[in-house]
Amino acid sequence: MFQPAAERCLSFWPATDCRDWKCLDIMRKIINRSPELSLPTLIKDRPLVFFDLEFSGLNFDNEIMSIGCVVVKPDDFGIVKEWSVKVKPKNLEIADRKALEMIGYSEETWKDAVNLEEALKEFNSVVKDAVLVGYNCSWDFLFLLKSYWEENIEISFHWQILDVLPMAYLRLFNNKELKEFRMSEVKRFLGIEAEKSHDALEDAKITYKIFMKLMKYGD
Repeated sequence: MFQPAAERCLSFWPATDCRDWKCLDIMRKIINRSPELSLPTLIKDRPLVFFDLEFSGLNFDNEIMSIGCVVVKPDDFGIVKEWSVKVKPKNLEIADRKALEMIGYSEETWKDAVNLEEALKEFNSVVKDAVLVGYNCSWDFLFLLKSYWEENIEISFHWQILDVLPMAYLRLFNNKELKEFRMSEVKRFLGIEAEKSHDALEDAKITYKIFMKLMKYGD
C-alpha cells in the first residue's frame, strides 16, 4: 500500500513524547510541502547564504535564539553582506540551561532581541531566492521550517540546500588526523581561527571559510 512521503519518513519514529504532541503533525506538514520540481532550479545562478542557528536546547519544543548568515555571490563566492539577529524567547522555563550558557544568553545581551515572526521576516528579505548552506545542517533546516510553519510565514529561499559536512568528508576522507568531521575539528585542520564559538554569525562565517578552503583543497 502506498504511503505519503511523510508517513514513510516517520514510520520509524521512536515512541517518545514527541509522537504524542505537535511534533508528528508539524513534521508531516513540512515533509509534504512539495516544491515545483518541474521548474528549473538554476542552483549555480543563485546566491549562496551560509547560515547557522542557535537554540535554547535540542528538543523539538525549544526555540531559535539567534540566526546568523553570510550572503555570497554565485560566481566568485564574494561576500555581499553579513546579517544576524537575536530572537526573543517565549518559553525560557523549558530551556536547557547549559545551552543558554553556551550561547552566552543573558537579559542584557538579548535586550535588543526581536520576536520570532519579525526575525523570520527579516531573514526572508535577506535570503530571497537564495540557496541555504550550512554545516551538518539537517537539524537547523528542519527547525527553521518548523518555525516558519508555526509563525504561518512562507519561506522565500530556494528549496534545495547545501551541506558542507559531506563536502569535507569527501575532500578530507584520506587524512588520518580527522576522526569525527565536526566543524571544530575541520576548522582546526584547515587553520581557520574563530573569535568565538556557539555564535550564529561566527559559525556561519566559519562554514563559509571551510567551504572556500575545500573548494581549493588539493588543487
